[in-house]
Amino acid sequence: MKNSVRSQSGFTLLEILVVTAIILIATSFTVFHFNRGDGAQAAADRLMLQFESARDEAIARGRAVAWTSDGAGYQFWMKNERQEWEVLNAGEGLRATQLADGVQVSAQTINQQNRPLGEKIILPADGVIESFEVFLNGSQTQWRISGDVMGRFAVQQVQR
Repeated sequence: MKNSVRSQSGFTLLEILVVTAIILIATSFTVFHFNRGDGAQAAADRLMLQFESARDEAIARGRAVAWTSDGAGYQFWMKNERQEWEVLNAGEGLRATQLADGVQVSAQTINQQNRPLGEKIILPADGVIESFEVFLNGSQTQWRISGDVMGRFAVQQVQR
């Protein structure tokens, strides 16, 4: 009787999958590292999401929510039963935020009028807001977060 010996050449499916996974992981770390930028884009994206959350909070609670910034950070406010502004600490989403080093709020407009930092941008309980823009500067980039009267928010990089 003949013994048939098959020679194996090539790679198994498991070996190919492991190598592919390693390459994908290494590539994702490289892409993540190169796309980090100066942190301003991540801060702008986060602030836009917080504005959306604050608008929803104002509508859900039936009370106006406001946003203020000192340039180095920002916080959200809500009117209490006595119609006084109180700092809003609604969990992780709308707590006071300190911006990363090199990132700052540089300007804000309400209804296309320049307004000083510290002036409140108000998100009323009916969801209809005054149009506004907030500008975040990083060391290399500038970002604009805008809100319109329909309650829509957007982030856009500003060409310097």
